[in-house]
Amino acid sequence: MISSIDSQPTRITTESGQEDGLLLFVDGSLVAVISHLRHSVTDEFAGRWFVEAGFGPCAHGGSRMFDTAEEAMRWVRRCLDEDQAVGERSAAA
Repeated sequence: MISSIDSQPTRITTESGQEDGLLLFVDGSLVAVISHLRHSVTDEFAGRWFVEAGFGPCAHGGSRMFDTAEEAMRWVRRCLDEDQAVGERSAAA
């Protein structure tokens, strides 16, 4: 069972320049790096949160974009829940 999803603020260098970001940890392990696109080249993405990198159960799925950091954390929770469900099905087989 997952005890917590924690975040640590950081600065990230992107193609558009320096952005605020968060490192997302589950039980002390890094699972995702997200950036707040304040300097996006298009209005469509400006102000949204982008998954720069996902690790372990959050490594799949290609590009992800969220309106808030909280939505990104909910996505992490879904990734972990899906990974746990797959593991349980594999163990039962």
